[in-house]
Amino acid sequence: MDNLLGQLAISLAGRDKGVICAIVGTAEEGYVLIADGRTRKVERPKKKKLKHLKLLELPGDKGRISEARFTNRFIREAISLLSEDITSAI
Repeated sequence: MDNLLGQLAISLAGRDKGVICAIVGTAEEGYVLIADGRTRKVERPKKKKLKHLKLLELPGDKGRISEARFTNRFIREAISLLSEDITSAI
């Protein structure tokens, strides 16, 4: 599950349904820790079941954040750029 670190995903269930977030850690089997840099910061990530996330498979490294950049600022910027790409493609 360590290969999921930095992966961007969309929440499929819960209060944060439809929110783009980054996987910033792992918990017990089947769970990961997510943050979006705004409402859910890296300092207090949310524990979420992996089956409630849709991993974003994007070409290159667009859908991944390097572990050295696990800060709220870089997570917000990556999500913002991804959102712009998605809306411009529509």
